[in-house]
Amino acid sequence: MKSQKLEGVIIAMPTPLLENEDIDIQSLHGLIDYCVDEGANGIMLAGTMGEGPAMIDSQKYLLIEAAMEHTKGRVPILATVPCASTRRCLKDVEVANQAKVDYIVCTSPFYYKYPDPQSLIDHLTRIAENTDVPMIFYNASGFTNNPVDVDTMETILNMEKVRGVKDSSANFTNFVELLRRYPDRSDRPGCIMQGDESVFDISLLMGADGVVSGGGITSIKLLLELYSAGSAGDKGRAIECQRLFYRHLSELLMPNPQRNWMFNIKKKLSSMGVIPNAFATAPFMMNS
Repeated sequence: MKSQKLEGVIIAMPTPLLENEDIDIQSLHGLIDYCVDEGANGIMLAGTMGEGPAMIDSQKYLLIEAAMEHTKGRVPILATVPCASTRRCLKDVEVANQAKVDYIVCTSPFYYKYPDPQSLIDHLTRIAENTDVPMIFYNASGFTNNPVDVDTMETILNMEKVRGVKDSSANFTNFVELLRRYPDRSDRPGCIMQGDESVFDISLLMGADGVVSGGGITSIKLLLELYSAGSAGDKGRAIECQRLFYRHLSELLMPNPQRNWMFNIKKKLSSMGVIPNAFATAPFMMNS
């Protein structure tokens, strides 16, 4: 039987680091408390924003263990296990199992091309066979370079241990088609979450269960308002919240959103007094 679906605003949390790229545990505790106090409905660790693929194993595992110990069930913790191979991924899954995370977040394997959808299904099946923790599939094809078509997304959504999907592919056509196939939020096999921050309003108005945002960590309350308006079908307010949110995000990342974006978001958190510094994994640049 499937557990209760995720919904609302899930924050893909940056990872506070020391200058040597080890986890800054004290700052990690403070950042978690900030997310919880602001009202986030869940925290996603070690994803794209969390620098999971860039951290060495010992630090990634420390991140997961320390976050679980400090959060103490206040909000769900989603641990991302992005890897280039199934065997490599299973090592991360073992750590997530031991830490008793609330959800394991799986991406497509990356670096190598896997054009056959069955390779992804086999990958997720192997993970499912090695965990009792509910799984979320994270479609981050822009980073993994392995696109996922809507039929495969639907197959994944209906897998026994999968509780939902987060789509950051920026393929809005496929995302909307998945929503059309499951128009009733209460009768879906799992949650359908939008990760493309440019279309949160439209996605929620179309019936998405929630949003997952990394850049939104500096404006959680605004995202919660956007979620409430979109879920209630308040088109005008949802669009206005989206405009305010995306303007804030654009100002944070401009003039070039692809340049130093990790540092810029951490720098903003530092200027807010949430974390003490903006150290990131090399070769992310340490200047704006």
